Amino acid sequence: MNINANVSSMVNDFSKIEEVDGILLSGSHATKTNDKDSDYDIYIYTFKEISLEKRKVITDKYCSYMELNNTFWETEDDGFLKEGNIPVEIIYRDLDWIDGLLNRTLVKCEADTGYTTCFWANFINSIILYDKNGNLNKLQKKYMISYPNQLKKNIIKKNYPLLKQMMPSYYYQIEKALKRNDYISVNHRVAALLASYFDIIFAVNEMVHPGEKKILKIIKDNNLKVPTDMDKNINNILKYAASSDTAILLEIDLLIGKLDMLLENQGIE
Repeated sequence: MNINANVSSMVNDFSKIEEVDGILLSGSHATKTNDKDSDYDIYIYTFKEISLEKRKVITDKYCSYMELNNTFWETEDDGFLKEGNIPVEIIYRDLDWIDGLLNRTLVKCEADTGYTTCFWANFINSIILYDKNGNLNKLQKKYMISYPNQLKKNIIKKNYPLLKQMMPSYYYQIEKALKRNDYISVNHRVAALLASYFDIIFAVNEMVHPGEKKILKIIKDNNLKVPTDMDKNINNILKYAASSDTAILLEIDLLIGKLDMLLENQGIE
């Protein structure tokens, strides 16, 4: 495995901390889809919180710039490596927490509104760099399973009505926002519509959701089953959203109509 020498040394230093249970390399570097702008995603799993002081000693050693303890999404340290000015994200997670989250998704088969299987994709596609007691390996094997059919059904059942079928659906929210000339709301609801739409697409194909980056490329590279003219419809939706053109409603209708055809062809109600 080709990994930056600074990253490798930093991981080695973190592995010596008592609170650390294991360390994973995730993201594009783990799946070998990285490009020149890709950062390093390092996930450190702990059984007890690591003090900021301990984290700072290590990150100061290898990073030219570091923002410690960003908690906007998860607990993480974000910065740039000293050599090559490569961005790095160090995310800290509790092992029991990820186990509980994956159990909710894969055993209880509970769906979200968009991005349902992203944590699953992140965890099973990561490379183990350090595993003190073998717990990460055990957990990866536990969730290295076939796509649950009930989860597939639940994702579609939860997300499909939000496209246009029900009163709170994104289509009608976008329609109302256009009448109000509320451009920000149009943009916000289009993003939500596409999140639910792609959750359905990945569920239909029984593929773990890779996240919000490079979605169309990933779909093409994996030759997934998709509605006719999907790329064209989505590009038009984004173009019309930028100008708040009412033609966006017709384009959304086309997108959903062709999704209906795909679902029907797959024997999905």
